[in-house]
Amino acid sequence: MGVTRVGNIALYNNTLSDITNTQKRLAELQEQISSGIKAKDFAGLNGQVEQYTLLEAKIRMTTSQIEGNQLNLSRINTADQAMAQAVDIADKMEDLIVQSRSGATNASVDMPAVMRNYLKDLQQTLNINFEGRYLLGGTNTNSAPVPDIMQGDTGSDYYAGSEHNITYRRDERTEYDFPVRADDPAFQQIIAAAKKAMNAFEANSGDNMGTALDLMQAGQRELNVARGRVNSTAISITDTNEQLGSLKLYWKGVTEEVGKTDLLAASTEVANHEAVLQAAFAVFARLSQLRLTDYLR
Repeated sequence: MGVTRVGNIALYNNTLSDITNTQKRLAELQEQISSGIKAKDFAGLNGQVEQYTLLEAKIRMTTSQIEGNQLNLSRINTADQAMAQAVDIADKMEDLIVQSRSGATNASVDMPAVMRNYLKDLQQTLNINFEGRYLLGGTNTNSAPVPDIMQGDTGSDYYAGSEHNITYRRDERTEYDFPVRADDPAFQQIIAAAKKAMNAFEANSGDNMGTALDLMQAGQRELNVARGRVNSTAISITDTNEQLGSLKLYWKGVTEEVGKTDLLAASTEVANHEAVLQAAFAVFARLSQLRLTDYLR
């Protein structure tokens, strides 16, 4: 062959080693192509372990934020349903006050009794709960925020909840308060107006009935403001979840670039290694044909 004996032995051993390494790499590539994953463990990520684990952590955190927002959005939507019911009850109260003030109320109608029924309906609305938690009692979610709506004449004497709002986080940096409690000025004014109207009816005082009507209408305006705040919070949470959803897709895409198999690149590498392997086998076959006398030259 025109080479030394020692050179022939070294070439033989190197060729055998190259064949073994190439076969091993081919097996790895074929497994990556079939599974779609670059590696079964971190050792196969070629120094990208930290990036991969960071991306996985980001995906888990984003998923958790989305799920938390979906739960809070359900609470907000339930609160909005309560606000809608409160609007309807306040409208009925206003109509009753207007009729009583103008004398249009039927003499057989017990106006105070009707108003008390409306107040009971409002009490039930303000004690709305979601999955066993009272929504409109601030941080006190375990007990009804309005146990007796007839308590007191003005102000928030009827309210037994917390004076502090529950605070939620809609993303990594942004916190927000639950947007409404049962002691909102809107409810205070509506409840006070209803009680004032009952007293005015019993005292046959047209002036006090007019004052009750003004107070009721002021409460209705405040109620629209409060409901707008609830809707605005719901919109913000929805927008945030859309952004988080897009971010999650981005993180998953980057994770696939790190941890998933690039089929085109892997297939190209397989073809290259197969060519190298064929050449190595040719060299190995040629070396295997050498006789002892060839090594003794």
